Amino acid sequence: LAFGIILLFWFFHGPIITDRVSVNSFAPVMWIEIGDLIMAAILSAFLLSNAFRMYRFIMSDTKVPLSLYITEAKTFVLHFMTQKRWRECGEDRSRWLKHFILVTGYMTMMTLVIVCIRWFQVDDSSWHFTSIFGYYATGVLLVITVEMFRSRLKKEESIHRYSELSDWLFLILLFLTTLTGIIMHAVRLAGWPMGTYVMYVIHLAIAVPMLVIEVPFGKWSHLFYRPLALFLTTVKEKAAKDSLVPVGDVLAEVGETFLSCLQCGTCTSVCPWNLVSSFSPRQIMRQLNLESGNEQSLDQAVWSCVTCNACGVNCPRGIEIIDVMRAVRGLNVTGGRIPESLELPLDSLKNNGNPWGGVRAKRLEWAGDLEIAAFAPEHQYCLFTCCTTAYDPSNREAGLAFPQLLEYAGISFGTLGTEENCCGDQAHKIGAADTFSELALKNTELFLRSSVQRILTTSPHCLNAFKNNYDELKGSVTIEHYTELLDSLVAEGRLRPTQKAASTVTYHDPCYLGRHNGIYEAPRRVLQSIPGLTLVEMTNNREASLCCGGGGGGAWSDYSPSEGFGVLRVKQALSTGAEMIATTCPYCIRMLNDGVRKLGVENQIVVRDLAELLLQSVVMRDEVSIAERVDLGIDQEVRHV
Repeated sequence: LAFGIILLFWFFHGPIITDRVSVNSFAPVMWIEIGDLIMAAILSAFLLSNAFRMYRFIMSDTKVPLSLYITEAKTFVLHFMTQKRWRECGEDRSRWLKHFILVTGYMTMMTLVIVCIRWFQVDDSSWHFTSIFGYYATGVLLVITVEMFRSRLKKEESIHRYSELSDWLFLILLFLTTLTGIIMHAVRLAGWPMGTYVMYVIHLAIAVPMLVIEVPFGKWSHLFYRPLALFLTTVKEKAAKDSLVPVGDVLAEVGETFLSCLQCGTCTSVCPWNLVSSFSPRQIMRQLNLESGNEQSLDQAVWSCVTCNACGVNCPRGIEIIDVMRAVRGLNVTGGRIPESLELPLDSLKNNGNPWGGVRAKRLEWAGDLEIAAFAPEHQYCLFTCCTTAYDPSNREAGLAFPQLLEYAGISFGTLGTEENCCGDQAHKIGAADTFSELALKNTELFLRSSVQRILTTSPHCLNAFKNNYDELKGSVTIEHYTELLDSLVAEGRLRPTQKAASTVTYHDPCYLGRHNGIYEAPRRVLQSIPGLTLVEMTNNREASLCCGGGGGGAWSDYSPSEGFGVLRVKQALSTGAEMIATTCPYCIRMLNDGVRKLGVENQIVVRDLAELLLQSVVMRDEVSIAERVDLGIDQEVRHV
């Protein structure tokens, strides 16, 4: 290519040389502009063809709206003009500065040569504004190339110790292009037309091959292609997060049971979201039913769902709508489309075995001074503590109350402590199937290895996961929620609530204890056994209980309305005249306490766990006579188990 340029000038030098060479121009402006445009066209063709290949490689099978390319174009411009990614390559920030200056100088020179060449054709261009930019570009290119030569020759960085010929070629060509350009102008200013002409030909013979070959295919290309790759990757990631879920995939996941949907609207009418925002399970079912195979924008809707199961228990056809929500969520999780608010709890589940970012070694610190033994096969129960009880300060008192009641009743129990992992119920409902499976496998192996026969859970979510989603435990391990055991112990007289509680209490039914597992009366019987306590019911109770908003990832969701479910539930409790909200779920305690704080009614109503209220009323073991102990079957010696 260089040889061809020299030959062209050799044969056609006559009409090209003009008297203006002694002033500023080296050829008629028309010829220069035509040459520049040809060079720019060739360079653009090479760059764009390679860019298209990169586009096809990165964006294959990805549907992206045109608007996203436009809005994210700033990513390419930012990375190309600033070369900011170089700041992340090693600790030497001077490498980024060199590349930044090099790109600005190079792009300035390219713009001047291709776009502003006509403005050079003035009789005195020494201080014309284009010349000022030209001086900057020339100086920058010369200084940076010399510095890069020096750095490579001295091999100051390990990255330069294995430089190849192709690495040197770009620097050599760039240096020679800059140097011949400087010499050409120096000769012109010295008043030597023929010398200017010769240097001009040499300059072009070096610059043009570099531009059309080295720039798109050599070392320089990464300055353009890397920002392009970052741009395309960013677009692809955002498109994946915003993309629509293929309904056909949902059908394959949940089967066709939903096809029996009557479109009666019962699910939408009982959904708690209708109290605070617009949300329609019926519309989702209709989309799946009528538009099978098409892509529907279901993401926002399914992430709003708190999996309270109000729709499921009221559906006249018995359709498990939660399974549909979980299927769509699962497809989103698999595709990397998940709300940012859920990323941290999922990462924590994978890394720490709990969703709250708690350190595994501190999982048993909630017990404080209580001496709780490590589980052994001779223990009657394995106490499994919810992650929220273990790491949430607002659940600390509730966590302490139940073990004390077990001890007072003479129940033999132990805990697996720091070996426990989260039950995985939240991961399961979020749709993170792999995370749930990993947690379930670890817990199942732990239970079976430890010869656990009966598990006591402090959380309805743990109860639901172990009882309904841990297939390996079915038939071999008994799962109980603590309210079931307390109900039995009170009925048997092993726990005797005698201290009066002169208070009015309303009970909040947790969704995962009530609608998911059908336990409504046991906690109420325990409350009614406490003398002096007046139990009043809220408008929404038992099967119609209003969700606290903490299930299905709702405890971390960004889609919480301005007036959340916890706030609405506290308002319902206040309307009963109750002084206290009793509940039996760590998530409900957390969300209801949040509602109390948001309303600023800490002096009017408090949230307590059922075990706390019973503990305050029960007759302690040391107050029971020896005869009563024998009659009740309570061990006479106090043992810390």
